[in-house]
Amino acid sequence: MKKMGLLLVSALITISSTAFAGEFGNRCTTGLTKGVVVNSDCSVQETYNGNTFCFGNEEAKTAFLESKDKQKFISKAASFYPKVLNGTAK
Repeated sequence: MKKMGLLLVSALITISSTAFAGEFGNRCTTGLTKGVVVNSDCSVQETYNGNTFCFGNEEAKTAFLESKDKQKFISKAASFYPKVLNGTAK
């Protein structure tokens, strides 16, 4: 029984330390809309239409939440993201 408890604790630690994967490789969605790459640990996040978007801070998240057209906001970030992936982003 003790061994089973240790296995359970070990599994829970492994699960909790697994990196969270948000959209845009955990980069700040608001930053991407401005053409800026801001890496994030996704501790500040928002789920929208079943996707998790990461933000560099609460202010960046608020900008997303207050945007009138969230889909356009996301599209703007998505249009810049390929530059991040191919190394041409500033």
